[in-house]
Amino acid sequence: MASEEKPSPPQLPASPVLKDYQTYIQGLESYHGWLDVDLVHNCFLMGEEVGELFKAIRTYNRYYEKAKSDDPKADVAEEIVDVFNYLLAIANRLDIDLEAAFRKKNARNIERSWDD
Repeated sequence: MASEEKPSPPQLPASPVLKDYQTYIQGLESYHGWLDVDLVHNCFLMGEEVGELFKAIRTYNRYYEKAKSDDPKADVAEEIVDVFNYLLAIANRLDIDLEAAFRKKNARNIERSWDD
């Protein structure tokens, strides 16, 4: 019986735009077999990563002395990427074009006032 070869992992273009990141995460999820993870579970997983991001920031700011890290800023960067990955996956589940949504929301934000 011939063994099936695992597909190649996705590649991100050298100068990606936001849609490229969404496409990359779609490919990464396919590569790892995560496309069946539902929307709510992805939200829970992103929440866990946000907690890890906060912990990394506490370590970076020396508010969490138990944590030992040789490079706390790199740890924060990794956790930001984890959160970003889940955010992209959630947008993909809902077929949201993040660039279009970003532009629309920030056009509204420009007109807003937070002088409450």
